[in-house]
Amino acid sequence: MGLNDFLKEVAPLFGLEWRAFRRRGIKRKLEQRIAAWGLAHYDEYSIRIRNDPEERVHLSEILTVTISRFYRDKKVFDFLEQFIIPAIIQNKQEVGEFKIWSIGCANGEEPFSLSMLWKTSFENNFHDIHFQILATDINEALLERAKNGRYRESSLKEVPGEIRRKFFRAEDGFYLIDRSARENIVFSRHDILHEEPFPGIDLVCCRNLAFTYFSKESQVKVLKKIFQSLNEVGYLIIGKDEALPLTYPTLFVPISSTEKVYQKFS
Repeated sequence: MGLNDFLKEVAPLFGLEWRAFRRRGIKRKLEQRIAAWGLAHYDEYSIRIRNDPEERVHLSEILTVTISRFYRDKKVFDFLEQFIIPAIIQNKQEVGEFKIWSIGCANGEEPFSLSMLWKTSFENNFHDIHFQILATDINEALLERAKNGRYRESSLKEVPGEIRRKFFRAEDGFYLIDRSARENIVFSRHDILHEEPFPGIDLVCCRNLAFTYFSKESQVKVLKKIFQSLNEVGYLIIGKDEALPLTYPTLFVPISSTEKVYQKFS
């Protein structure tokens, strides 16, 4: 059994689409894992996966890990700043809660970017709005890294200079994110495919995860959960190279085809 045959066999166990697993490093990580167990082939590791729930969790984390950076696809954040966040605030009127859900937050670059955007462009003018970001991932190790807020300089290449100076401090070859950018974020382990969604959300960011790695059936399942999670006037952002499953016109209306922003259909 080769890598592709192995992925064809195990991917459905996680609701994933095997053809998506072409990222460099996955084959190497799988081979390292097989060697760590003292196994010789993918066939033996497949048996291990089926009989060991903890190892299935580990494999799922290998197959769905995301590579991110601050302000990834910065035009998306510009669009949020100019159009989406003002529209949500207007709907809040004067007082209310503003909740964002960052699904598959990995090392935390996306939720921290959203927090910095709020603080630099909106916080001073909207003190009465309680702003909160729920940042979730299935990988607890990544969540711990996010909580530590330590990043290599390569993760900061799209961060505007003023924001970089305000929110980051260089230390021992890393950049530490300022405590003020952390106060609005709650990091939590969550499996979007198998657990219930969080209610009362205004904006969901689900970029480069579900609509890249998941099977079409699982994508529909996730999309319905996101629809359920969002408030009546709610928005969804997906990755720039992603597409929603064909059921989306009954759930969402496209707002920007270039930035992949959708509004909940109501």
